[in-house]
Amino acid sequence: MNRRTSALDRFRPGQRRAPRHLLALDLETTGLDPERAEILAIGTVPVVDGAVRIGAATSTLVRPGLRSAVEGIVAHHLLPSDVLSAPAPADVLPALLDAVTDAEALLVHHAALDVRVLERACAATGLRWPSPRVVDTIELIGRVRRRQRATGSGRRLPRDLAGARQAVGLPPHQAHDAAADAIATAELYLALRAQLGG
Repeated sequence: MNRRTSALDRFRPGQRRAPRHLLALDLETTGLDPERAEILAIGTVPVVDGAVRIGAATSTLVRPGLRSAVEGIVAHHLLPSDVLSAPAPADVLPALLDAVTDAEALLVHHAALDVRVLERACAATGLRWPSPRVVDTIELIGRVRRRQRATGSGRRLPRDLAGARQAVGLPPHQAHDAAADAIATAELYLALRAQLGG
């Protein structure tokens, strides 16, 4: 199996039961190339029994390597000094991996980027990526779009997080903030799951 697609394949269409405990995760990174981007921030929020546990949301900045572009930092409204004083990946990843392992599935918007960046970060710090079941809202959007095409109903659902949220009636959120994006992903997941009938 191709390593780049293996994380996406972990959401098995044959499994009809939605996971009861997901960990929604968002990364802010130095770029969009999953083979080069480094983590600037990690945000998570649990989704348990169909409820987003906002009170349990976490967020941390992460110090990237020296090769990271300053533009990537500025794009996320961060100052270089913000991330230079942040903990290194090796200091934050163990707790994240524990949370990932405790959940039934990892929930992300665009697994091809976030999961791959996490796999690389784990490899670079000598940690084992647990290869969790991954639920990608991009994949769920694809399912809704296929249903829309088949039935000729509704406006085509956008793939981007903000556009998809707006299309399903969710309010705007604070983009480029890891915790806010994790919560936004969790809310979008619940809306898409409802459209797909659970």
